[in-house]
Amino acid sequence: MSSMLGDEMMTILVTGIALGAVLVPLVQGLRVVMGGWSATRRVGSEELRRGSVDRPGGAEPLALLMLRVLQKSLREGEREGQSSDFVFDASRQYIVNEYEHHYARLISMYASLLPPIGFIGTTGGMLILFLSMHLADDSLELGALAIALTSSVFALIAYAGLEGLKIRLYARLLDSLRDVEDLYQKADARRDQSAPGRSATATGAPASA
Repeated sequence: MSSMLGDEMMTILVTGIALGAVLVPLVQGLRVVMGGWSATRRVGSEELRRGSVDRPGGAEPLALLMLRVLQKSLREGEREGQSSDFVFDASRQYIVNEYEHHYARLISMYASLLPPIGFIGTTGGMLILFLSMHLADDSLELGALAIALTSSVFALIAYAGLEGLKIRLYARLLDSLRDVEDLYQKADARRDQSAPGRSATATGAPASA
Protein backbone atom coordinates (compact mmCIF):
# COMPACT_ATOMS: atom_id res chain seq x y z
CA MET A 1 0.00 0.00 0.00
CA SER A 2 2.76 2.44 0.95
CA SER A 3 4.62 1.58 -2.24
CA MET A 4 1.51 2.40 -4.30
CA LEU A 5 1.11 5.74 -2.53
CA GLY A 6 4.75 6.47 -3.16
CA ASP A 7 4.31 5.77 -6.87
CA GLU A 8 1.30 8.08 -7.04
CA MET A 9 3.13 10.87 -5.24
CA MET A 10 6.10 10.47 -7.56
CA THR A 11 3.81 10.69 -10.61
CA ILE A 12 2.03 13.77 -9.26
CA LEU A 13 5.31 15.48 -8.41
CA VAL A 14 6.87 14.81 -11.79
CA THR A 15 3.70 15.85 -13.61
CA GLY A 16 3.68 19.10 -11.63
CA ILE A 17 7.30 19.80 -12.58
CA ALA A 18 6.54 19.21 -16.26
CA LEU A 19 3.46 21.42 -16.09
CA GLY A 20 5.40 24.16 -14.30
CA ALA A 21 8.12 24.18 -16.96
CA VAL A 22 5.47 24.67 -19.65
CA LEU A 23 3.53 27.29 -17.70
CA VAL A 24 6.39 29.82 -17.58
CA PRO A 25 6.49 30.65 -21.33
CA LEU A 26 2.76 29.97 -21.66
CA VAL A 27 1.81 32.59 -19.07
CA GLN A 28 4.18 35.13 -20.59
CA GLY A 29 2.72 34.46 -24.02
CA LEU A 30 -0.83 34.83 -22.70
CA ARG A 31 0.06 38.20 -21.20
CA VAL A 32 1.13 39.41 -24.64
CA VAL A 33 -2.05 37.95 -26.13
CA MET A 34 -4.18 39.91 -23.65
CA GLY A 35 -2.40 43.13 -24.61
CA GLY A 36 -2.85 42.32 -28.29
CA TRP A 37 -6.52 41.49 -27.72
CA SER A 38 -7.06 44.98 -26.34
CA ALA A 39 -5.01 46.65 -29.09
CA THR A 40 -6.83 44.88 -31.94
CA ARG A 41 -10.35 45.56 -30.70
CA ARG A 42 -12.74 47.20 -33.14
CA VAL A 43 -13.67 50.84 -32.69
CA GLY A 44 -17.10 52.19 -33.58
CA SER A 45 -17.50 54.56 -36.50
CA GLU A 46 -18.47 57.44 -34.22
CA GLU A 47 -15.42 56.82 -32.06
CA LEU A 48 -13.24 56.74 -35.16
CA ARG A 49 -14.59 60.12 -36.27
CA ARG A 50 -13.84 61.57 -32.84
CA GLY A 51 -10.46 59.86 -32.68
CA SER A 52 -11.10 58.53 -29.16
CA VAL A 53 -12.92 55.62 -27.50
CA ASP A 54 -15.81 55.86 -25.05
CA ARG A 55 -14.26 53.45 -22.56
CA PRO A 56 -10.49 53.84 -22.56
CA GLY A 57 -8.56 51.02 -20.96
CA GLY A 58 -5.76 48.63 -21.78
CA ALA A 59 -3.65 49.12 -24.87
CA GLU A 60 -4.67 51.80 -27.34
CA PRO A 61 -6.62 50.37 -30.30
CA LEU A 62 -4.41 50.12 -33.36
CA ALA A 63 -7.32 51.41 -35.42
CA LEU A 64 -7.00 54.81 -33.72
CA LEU A 65 -3.24 54.79 -34.24
CA MET A 66 -3.76 54.12 -37.94
CA LEU A 67 -6.29 56.93 -38.12
CA ARG A 68 -3.80 59.43 -36.69
CA VAL A 69 -0.99 58.18 -38.90
CA LEU A 70 -3.26 58.28 -41.95
CA GLN A 71 -4.43 61.84 -41.30
CA LYS A 72 -0.89 63.11 -40.81
CA SER A 73 0.43 61.20 -43.83
CA LEU A 74 -2.37 62.48 -46.07
CA ARG A 75 -1.61 66.08 -45.15
CA GLU A 76 2.10 65.56 -45.85
CA GLY A 77 1.37 63.55 -48.98
CA GLU A 78 -0.81 66.32 -50.36
CA ARG A 79 2.07 68.78 -50.10
CA GLU A 80 4.42 66.31 -51.78
CA GLY A 81 1.93 65.31 -54.46
CA GLN A 82 1.67 61.66 -53.41
CA SER A 83 -1.33 59.51 -54.25
CA SER A 84 -3.79 59.13 -51.36
CA ASP A 85 -4.10 55.39 -52.06
CA PHE A 86 -0.33 54.99 -51.77
CA VAL A 87 -0.39 56.91 -48.49
CA PHE A 88 -3.18 54.71 -47.17
CA ASP A 89 -1.35 51.48 -48.05
CA ALA A 90 1.84 52.78 -46.42
CA SER A 91 -0.07 53.73 -43.26
CA ARG A 92 -1.67 50.30 -43.07
CA GLN A 93 1.70 48.60 -43.49
CA TYR A 94 3.10 50.75 -40.70
CA ILE A 95 0.35 49.59 -38.33
CA VAL A 96 0.85 45.94 -39.32
CA ASN A 97 4.56 46.32 -38.58
CA GLU A 98 3.71 47.80 -35.17
CA TYR A 99 1.47 44.82 -34.45
CA GLU A 100 4.17 42.38 -35.55
CA HIS A 101 6.82 44.09 -33.42
CA HIS A 102 4.82 44.44 -30.21
CA TYR A 103 2.63 41.33 -30.28
CA ALA A 104 3.01 38.71 -33.03
CA ARG A 105 6.78 38.26 -32.72
CA LEU A 106 6.67 38.06 -28.94
CA ILE A 107 3.92 35.44 -29.06
CA SER A 108 5.91 33.42 -31.58
CA MET A 109 9.02 33.63 -29.41
CA TYR A 110 7.23 32.30 -26.34
CA ALA A 111 5.43 29.64 -28.38
CA SER A 112 8.70 28.48 -29.97
CA LEU A 113 10.11 27.74 -26.50
CA LEU A 114 7.42 25.16 -25.77
CA PRO A 115 8.39 22.32 -28.19
CA PRO A 116 12.04 22.30 -26.97
CA ILE A 117 10.80 22.20 -23.37
CA GLY A 118 8.64 19.21 -24.21
CA PHE A 119 11.52 17.53 -26.05
CA ILE A 120 13.88 18.10 -23.11
CA GLY A 121 11.30 16.63 -20.74
CA THR A 122 10.79 13.60 -22.97
CA THR A 123 14.53 13.02 -23.36
CA GLY A 124 15.12 13.41 -19.63
CA GLY A 125 12.24 11.05 -18.90
CA MET A 126 13.66 8.39 -21.21
CA LEU A 127 17.09 8.65 -19.58
CA ILE A 128 15.56 8.24 -16.13
CA LEU A 129 13.50 5.34 -17.46
CA PHE A 130 16.62 3.51 -18.62
CA LEU A 131 18.21 4.16 -15.23
CA SER A 132 15.13 2.87 -13.38
CA MET A 133 15.12 -0.30 -15.49
CA HIS A 134 18.75 -0.89 -14.51
CA LEU A 135 17.98 -0.28 -10.83
CA ALA A 136 14.66 -2.18 -10.94
CA ASP A 137 12.96 0.78 -9.22
CA ASP A 138 9.25 0.85 -10.02
CA SER A 139 8.69 4.32 -8.53
CA LEU A 140 11.51 5.82 -10.56
CA GLU A 141 10.25 4.10 -13.70
CA LEU A 142 6.75 5.45 -13.21
CA GLY A 143 8.06 8.96 -12.66
CA ALA A 144 10.19 8.74 -15.79
CA LEU A 145 7.20 7.71 -17.87
CA ALA A 146 5.24 10.63 -16.41
CA ILE A 147 7.99 13.07 -17.42
CA ALA A 148 8.28 11.64 -20.93
CA LEU A 149 4.54 11.77 -21.63
CA THR A 150 3.22 14.81 -19.79
CA SER A 151 5.94 17.26 -20.80
CA SER A 152 5.36 16.65 -24.51
CA VAL A 153 1.57 16.71 -24.21
CA PHE A 154 1.50 19.91 -22.17
CA ALA A 155 4.03 21.62 -24.42
CA LEU A 156 2.21 20.75 -27.64
CA ILE A 157 -1.18 21.84 -26.29
CA ALA A 158 0.27 25.15 -25.07
CA TYR A 159 2.08 25.71 -28.39
CA ALA A 160 -1.08 25.08 -30.41
CA GLY A 161 -3.05 27.37 -28.12
CA LEU A 162 -0.66 30.32 -28.47
CA GLU A 163 -0.41 29.91 -32.24
CA GLY A 164 -4.20 29.71 -32.53
CA LEU A 165 -4.60 32.89 -30.48
CA LYS A 166 -2.03 34.64 -32.67
CA ILE A 167 -4.07 33.78 -35.76
CA ARG A 168 -7.19 35.12 -34.05
CA LEU A 169 -5.41 38.36 -33.12
CA TYR A 170 -4.36 38.90 -36.72
CA ALA A 171 -7.95 38.44 -37.87
CA ARG A 172 -9.10 40.99 -35.29
CA LEU A 173 -6.43 43.41 -36.51
CA LEU A 174 -7.60 43.12 -40.12
CA ASP A 175 -11.21 43.73 -39.05
CA SER A 176 -10.27 46.85 -37.10
CA LEU A 177 -8.19 48.23 -39.97
CA ARG A 178 -11.02 47.48 -42.37
CA ASP A 179 -13.22 49.83 -40.35
CA VAL A 180 -10.66 52.61 -40.88
CA GLU A 181 -10.56 51.76 -44.58
CA ASP A 182 -14.34 52.04 -44.84
CA LEU A 183 -14.24 55.45 -43.16
CA TYR A 184 -11.46 56.54 -45.51
CA GLN A 185 -13.40 55.39 -48.58
CA LYS A 186 -16.52 57.24 -47.46
CA ALA A 187 -14.51 60.42 -46.92
CA ASP A 188 -12.85 59.92 -50.31
CA ALA A 189 -16.27 59.56 -51.95
CA ARG A 190 -17.43 62.80 -50.32
CA ARG A 191 -14.28 64.50 -51.61
CA ASP A 192 -15.08 63.41 -55.16
CA GLN A 193 -18.61 64.76 -54.86
CA SER A 194 -17.59 68.07 -53.34
CA ALA A 195 -16.32 71.07 -55.23
CA PRO A 196 -12.56 71.33 -55.72
CA GLY A 197 -10.89 73.51 -53.13
CA ARG A 198 -12.85 72.12 -50.17
CA SER A 199 -9.91 71.54 -47.85
CA ALA A 200 -11.99 69.55 -45.39
CA THR A 201 -12.09 66.59 -47.76
CA ALA A 202 -9.38 67.33 -50.25
CA THR A 203 -6.96 64.95 -48.66
CA GLY A 204 -9.37 62.06 -48.49
CA ALA A 205 -9.03 62.02 -44.69
CA PRO A 206 -11.92 61.31 -42.33
CA ALA A 207 -14.02 64.29 -41.32
CA SER A 208 -12.28 64.61 -37.95
CA ALA A 209 -9.02 65.51 -39.72
